[in-house]
Amino acid sequence: MLRLLIYFSFVFTTSVIWTQERTIPADFRQHTLTQFNANLLNATHGLDWNNPNSFSIWTRWQWQTIDGDPTTLFANYSHKINQKSAIGIGFLQHNTGVYLNTGGNINYVYAIPLEDNIKLIFGANVFGFQEILADDRFVPDPDIDLPELESTNAFIVQFSPSARLQVNHFSLGITVENALDFNLSGNDGASTADRRVFTGTLSNDFLIGPFLGDADSFLRPVVYVRSIPDQDTQFGINGLFSTSKFWVQGGYNSFYGVSGGLGATISKQLSIGGLIEFGIDDILQDEKSTLELIASYHFGKMDSRKKVVGFDVERDDGLALERINEEMEKQRQKEIAAQKELDERESQEKAIVEALRLEENKKAEEEKQKALIIEQQRKKDSITQAKIKALKQEKAQKKLDSIAKLREQKVEVKANEKYEEVASAAGLEPGFYLIANVFGTKRYFESFMLTLKKKGLNPKSFYRSQNKFNYVYLERYDTMSEARKARDSKLFGNYPDKTWIFRVRGK
Repeated sequence: MLRLLIYFSFVFTTSVIWTQERTIPADFRQHTLTQFNANLLNATHGLDWNNPNSFSIWTRWQWQTIDGDPTTLFANYSHKINQKSAIGIGFLQHNTGVYLNTGGNINYVYAIPLEDNIKLIFGANVFGFQEILADDRFVPDPDIDLPELESTNAFIVQFSPSARLQVNHFSLGITVENALDFNLSGNDGASTADRRVFTGTLSNDFLIGPFLGDADSFLRPVVYVRSIPDQDTQFGINGLFSTSKFWVQGGYNSFYGVSGGLGATISKQLSIGGLIEFGIDDILQDEKSTLELIASYHFGKMDSRKKVVGFDVERDDGLALERINEEMEKQRQKEIAAQKELDERESQEKAIVEALRLEENKKAEEEKQKALIIEQQRKKDSITQAKIKALKQEKAQKKLDSIAKLREQKVEVKANEKYEEVASAAGLEPGFYLIANVFGTKRYFESFMLTLKKKGLNPKSFYRSQNKFNYVYLERYDTMSEARKARDSKLFGNYPDKTWIFRVRGK
């Protein structure tokens, strides 16, 4: 630390020879990373924001100066092990203007589910790099013994932990850059153990895919605060609009200024983009703009079902097995009751047949009596037919009355309640439908239907040509209160995931 202070003091006193240079924070200047290589901002982003499995390269030219240009280059491969963990390995070259750090990075992330759609995510970045002086324009006088001004050649290992609480699509994160460091070279190279950088982030992903017909589309605002030693605390905001074909982003940082960037994805695998940042503060207006370039290659497409309905694909196998057993037991009890009812009906029918046989034997004794019985039977049949016809008419009238009542029902949508209403839909009778999922891709739709059937459910679906989506629903109800009760009770304990209500009002 003493050596670093002496070096900075000397640079300051010789500024008339070198011309005045901007002193910038020694962090990685990664505040614009919101989609690729985002684990450099917070290690836990290697699980989702990095879009694993992918290989990404990011570079930043600070103020685009030719000599002594503070630059950062980060190449990283992210691999998703399962729904709870991911790992990454990367190469980092970071020029702070004073030191040039060149080395590697290992990233690991693990998520702990707490409740439905709530999880705590832990991650860490481990950096190992060689540290040398980046600016060698000043050559010390050999007759002056100042060991603090000699070039360093230290190998530094840094440990940077992170944590993030995720509730649905909202995230609250914190990271400590350089929480621990070790100088493995054993020389007097500068140690940065007292140069910890604290970063706090707030973000939320707004899923807009169902409205745009692109399941991967989302809007992600990010607010952050960075506490950097010997510098003013930075605060800023970033906004990212991302689709499967392109992305647009913009932001503001209290030190570096405003930024804007865009990119495109080719053949669903290769993403290329750029960003420009302009200083708007008086002390930075003489500096040129900062340039960033990003490239990423995706080795596999992530399951988008989570983005569509907000659920994790992985389930607790023991709980799922218990629910399946409960469903099987319920089905068995229904079959027993149905068989009992069938046996009672057969017994009644046999008794009726026997009674008719005895009656016919009696009729055979007298032709007159037989004719009378036939006439009586005909009257009975006529009455029965009349009753059946009346019942059918009554049933039809009830159905018409039910449809009329369905049309007249007024629905007040509650706060944060997802609800959609249409006048009519092809092939659907009026009512309230409990929707489990919506798909624009046939493969994901068929896979989801098969998953529900394996869980013992009886899902049904319909296709809407207006938006070209397949809707999967669990049940239809006559009233909004019945539909809400089924939704709030998780289909009475039979379906644990989120559902919403789709109403066909009827013309």
